[in-house]
Amino acid sequence: MTTDINEGSFTGAPRADLAASVVAGQPATADAPDSESGAGEETHRFVLDPRGSSGTLIVADTVALLVAAAEAAVVQGAVHTAHLGGVVIVSFSSLIVRLLGCVPIMVAILAVSHNRQHLRRPLGVQLSIVTPLLAIGAALCMLSWHLMQGVGLVIAPRDDAILLMCGFGIVTVTAARMACEVPPVDELGTRTKRVLVVGSGVVADRLIESLTMEGDVTVVGYVDDDPLDPSGCIGKLSDLVNRCDEHRVDHVIVAFSRSSSEDLIEALRPIQGRLPITVVPRLFDVLPVTANLHDLGSGMAGIGVPTATLGTLPRMIKRAMDVVGAGTALVVLSPLLVVVSVLVRTTSHGGILYRQARVGYRGQSFNVLKFRSMYVQQATDDPAQLSGTAAVGPFPKLKDDPRVTPVGRVIRKTSIDELPQLWNVLRGDMSLVGPRPFIPRDAAFISGWAQRRYSVRPGITGLWQVSGRNNLTFEEMCRLDGLYVSSWSVGLDLRVFVRTLRAVVSSKGAF
Repeated sequence: MTTDINEGSFTGAPRADLAASVVAGQPATADAPDSESGAGEETHRFVLDPRGSSGTLIVADTVALLVAAAEAAVVQGAVHTAHLGGVVIVSFSSLIVRLLGCVPIMVAILAVSHNRQHLRRPLGVQLSIVTPLLAIGAALCMLSWHLMQGVGLVIAPRDDAILLMCGFGIVTVTAARMACEVPPVDELGTRTKRVLVVGSGVVADRLIESLTMEGDVTVVGYVDDDPLDPSGCIGKLSDLVNRCDEHRVDHVIVAFSRSSSEDLIEALRPIQGRLPITVVPRLFDVLPVTANLHDLGSGMAGIGVPTATLGTLPRMIKRAMDVVGAGTALVVLSPLLVVVSVLVRTTSHGGILYRQARVGYRGQSFNVLKFRSMYVQQATDDPAQLSGTAAVGPFPKLKDDPRVTPVGRVIRKTSIDELPQLWNVLRGDMSLVGPRPFIPRDAAFISGWAQRRYSVRPGITGLWQVSGRNNLTFEEMCRLDGLYVSSWSVGLDLRVFVRTLRAVVSSKGAF
């Protein structure tokens, strides 16, 4: 998973105020002329990307809200249509005029999110940004109209009309902003964002691999004065400005570098305010995506981490999503389930389903269901004692496991063997999204902070499955599960669902 968390400093530098301004995307200070980079501002391509600029987003928001106002007026007018003498009179023209008066207020409220620089803004993120802002805008609009009506200036529109406009606006504004986020077509004819990494090392390598996994980001390389591995290095820190220009960079990400914090800051100052900058914080392993940037005073930024508690209402929402989602999936996928059941039963000896003990919610054991993918007489053999090419990952698996049936190889590669777990979800043993449920032998290795995973139901899919699966280490899997528990939201579950579809189609890391 790639997160876009900004940090207020690079390596604990004493110049935290300048570092904070770089991360926050504020304009460059007057004592940092472009001449320090060896080139003037007018010689470089990079300015704030017009696709994400405030002007473009204002226009997009305005057009989207105009459409929402028209839709709300049509629906409201249709509901309150009057029939006189056989002639249908639709009285929504005056309502449109009144709803148009709400547009400036909502556009102004939405403008507070224009300066949030994100490398990716998937559907869940866009909805989480737009929904609360439009709700606030709708409340202000209703209050304003009622105040003006109270003094006899105007006749206020119905509150339900404004709420309808807000509902339609969530859809239209989100769609408009998603359209503005579409990256340009590169020389290969694909739409990707071009990213340059500042720094090198293990964390930078992990970052680059994560960014390129989904195919919507192209990492052009990295710059560093003292790279651990020269492959992929396209220049030194002093070359950052020129490399951003040459490679038409859309976004700069600062990973860890052995260079001094002063050198990093000086390299970033010429592009400050012109290109989006994201800084990978030193404590990224314990920072969830729900972390927020705070002003600690004197321009110094700090990262706030909310408490990791899943209250009663969030648990009810998540459970409702599980029941509706699993029930719908079982109905829709029933023909596929029947076909796979027949194939499993007729192509090898044994039952259709395979039951295995797993450790789940609050450390309680349950039997997870899968389509049987192995020959019965070999299903309990230890994979570590079998010959074959071992897969790198948290669990002992073979890429060409001789115990797997021909049908089992297909359903494993496509993850169809996991579909019976939808019944586990309906029973309450599992959730659609959550940490991986361990077998008791593997659960014995879980201790300390990693036991936080047991505070939620295990999932059919999760961050581990969409972030590399068996290509990750055991520690990385535990870290991702911990991040999921500490940063759960409806939007996060939606993003995991979308990435699950991509992971299933690519079959990357599945054996």
